[in-house]
Amino acid sequence: MRLATWVIGATLWAGGAAVALAEPELPALPDLTPATAEEEAAALDWIKASGVAFDPSAYDTATLAPLAERLGGARVIGIGEATHGSHQDQAFKAALIRQLVASGQIEVLILEANREPALAFDRYVREGIGDPAAVMQTPAFFRIWKNDEFAGLLLWLRHWNRTAERKVRIVGVDVQDGGRDAAAALALAERHDPAAAARLRADLAPLIAAMDKPRTRFVDWLIDATRAETERAATAAAALDAWFEAAPAAARADPGFAEARWAARAAHQAFMAFEFERADADKSKADAAYFARRDRSMGENALAMLEQDERGALWAHDSHVLEDLPDIAKAVGFVTVGTVLREKLGEDYATVGFTWSQGAFRATLVPEGADFTRASQRQTLEPFSLPNNRPGELGHVFDRTGQTAMWIDLARRPAEGPVARWTGRPYWRGWSGWIVNPANWQVTSFETGDIPLPVSMGHDVIVWFKTISPSHLWPQPPVEAPPPQPVSASGG
Repeated sequence: MRLATWVIGATLWAGGAAVALAEPELPALPDLTPATAEEEAAALDWIKASGVAFDPSAYDTATLAPLAERLGGARVIGIGEATHGSHQDQAFKAALIRQLVASGQIEVLILEANREPALAFDRYVREGIGDPAAVMQTPAFFRIWKNDEFAGLLLWLRHWNRTAERKVRIVGVDVQDGGRDAAAALALAERHDPAAAARLRADLAPLIAAMDKPRTRFVDWLIDATRAETERAATAAAALDAWFEAAPAAARADPGFAEARWAARAAHQAFMAFEFERADADKSKADAAYFARRDRSMGENALAMLEQDERGALWAHDSHVLEDLPDIAKAVGFVTVGTVLREKLGEDYATVGFTWSQGAFRATLVPEGADFTRASQRQTLEPFSLPNNRPGELGHVFDRTGQTAMWIDLARRPAEGPVARWTGRPYWRGWSGWIVNPANWQVTSFETGDIPLPVSMGHDVIVWFKTISPSHLWPQPPVEAPPPQPVSASGG
């Protein structure tokens, strides 16, 4: 878990500068004292007695119904994945969502995805409009989920909605598609305030035009454009957001207003979330709260997109759906999507996290100090075989149960005794996002901010697989060489 994204004093940029820890009032760093043999032995007995084992290759209603029932009282259920590239996590998550839908527990699928592809998915599953396979291959949809596991869920939701009395809908809450979002918002503004829209479009034009280039994403343009272009576009995105806040009555009566309003907000959020990604940005201003902007936006968007009587499941990474964080992380302003939802919903937010013991998953190799922002768009997702069953790794404990897969309800752990103490001990969970560096895989380092978290922190339920395998990724277009970095207009 990256403490670096939380704490003043850790390396906040890969290969970048660090800020001195000079805040004596901050809480202490997390206690990394490992579990004792007695605590692990007690935990193993508890997991064997209380965990629900299942066949990792053939889970059905009998497997999933008890878990869905356990989670079903929540308004939002955050369902994570230990890695972005493991088949088992994503297949189980898709199956659990199907069970939640079939049992009437949720009506909305909330995606860690950009607005435009999620809107296209929604039109497909509710109305049968469009080609979801084509949408999945667009740059606006993240490559990590261009796979059979996610596609299968879309097809099932379309089948369900054909006869459902209340159709399940899909919303995307991420903010990494500022150009397309700005263009969608401008289309409505032009109908009701042509003069203002024309002024804003002039400043947003370079960004919007870049989105027509193959495999170009918002952050690519933000890094490559001149500083003057990005500053004008950022100002225009904020002004477009403000226009919708004060939109005239005729615009608010437009049938497309709500969607365009969301697009304007997402475009503004994109500039805020990636404000310091350029090489000439003042990175000394990038504190923990800055690195939390994207998660905060996604959490607020998820709440805003839910109608009063709707319940939803959030599809995201384990680290996004976390409902709690170390005190020092919270003290410096870091949040996750899950902590935002927990703050607003309380017990009406529940979370499911994942862990594993052995196997392989897909990720992009990014050596320490590399420019991983650009690499995320340019590299393929290759299988990596790494361990999560060594002492100090959560898979090591589950591996000794003799099972091949199981889930455990951490909310039902003993309040006192060795098991209670064990759940407060730090363990690596086998987390990987879209990048991985095998050289420092699950190695504790306060300098880089890599630390394990307590077992009980962040998730109500943990799902474990003994063995994971790579997700069933769809073929992708050939990788293009990145364009040269522009020279900063300011010389900074």
